[in-house]
Amino acid sequence: MERSAGPELGLDGCGVRSLGGGDRLVLRLDGGLLLTVRNDFRLRCGATVDHFYPALGVTASGTLGTLTDATVTRATVTPAGGLHLAFDTGHTLAVAPDPAPGGPVHPWQLASPAGVLFTGGPGGGPAA
Repeated sequence: MERSAGPELGLDGCGVRSLGGGDRLVLRLDGGLLLTVRNDFRLRCGATVDHFYPALGVTASGTLGTLTDATVTRATVTPAGGLHLAFDTGHTLAVAPDPAPGGPVHPWQLASPAGVLFTGGPGGGPAA
C-alpha cells in the first residue's frame, strides 16, 4: 500500500522545466525544486515500460524527453521509500527503494534552493 506524499513533497501540479542525465536523472521542476534519481527506475506509458539504470548512464532524451513540460499529477512514496510520479502525459515514473549493493545511499532526493527536503529509501524521510 502506498501513502500519498503529494502534499508532503509539494510536487502535485509542478511542471518539469528541464531534464538532466549522466549517472543520474535530474528533473528541474517549478519553484526551483530539483528531483534527483540515482537508483534504477521505470517509465511506463500504457503497456510500454522502459527500464533505466543510472549507473550505466541516462540520456535525457527519447522516451525520457517526453517528460519535459509535463506536469506532476500525483506523487506517492511507498512505505519502503520508493517514489511514484504520475504525469499529465500519461507517463508514470517509478523509482525502486532499494539500491543494489554498492548503489546510492538515497535512491532519490528532492531539494529546493535552500537544501534537501526529502530523501527516499528505507532510511529516508523528511530532511532534518
